[in-house]
Amino acid sequence: MNVPQDHTHIPSYTGEPSYSHFAPYYQIPKKRKWMAGILSFIVPGTGHFYLGLMQRGLFIMMLLILDIFIITSLASQSNASVAAVTLFALFLPVIYFYNLFDALQATDHVNRRMELGEFSGAQDIEFRDPLQKLIKGTNMGVILIAAGAVFFLLSNKPLWVTGLFNLMGSYLGSVVLVLAGIAMYLLDSRKNK
Repeated sequence: MNVPQDHTHIPSYTGEPSYSHFAPYYQIPKKRKWMAGILSFIVPGTGHFYLGLMQRGLFIMMLLILDIFIITSLASQSNASVAAVTLFALFLPVIYFYNLFDALQATDHVNRRMELGEFSGAQDIEFRDPLQKLIKGTNMGVILIAAGAVFFLLSNKPLWVTGLFNLMGSYLGSVVLVLAGIAMYLLDSRKNK
């Protein structure tokens, strides 16, 4: 076998590498669940801000402010409907605890997305929030039109709206809750098919 004795075919290895150094990998710190929970507990929506979910945090804050505005505007009227004030007052703890629960659940999804990066596509499908679907497209316009109509009816107090609240009273809240439960059941059963 003919092996050359000179070492010209072997590159010289010096202390300085010819390639550029790669930046060291630093793991992105995970979002803390307790921090998101405390922030959401103190001011609803700020836990979502901490997680980087600005749109959802703003939506929860605006929903809470809107509900408080409706309660104060209804209660400040001389002939305020107790049933309407009670109905909107019952929405406050629902919004508050949904905010707290959602911030705690979203922490896991945000951490998984940060950890897996672009490979977290399968997990992001289950993370899509029904509130986000409501905001997109023409749905938000329909919601704003309906909210404007409700404000108009509650601020002007036509006789038929006042009669409806006096006639139905506490039944209105229970009907709203039953209809919301039926809608949730139908949406969930359609999703599981």
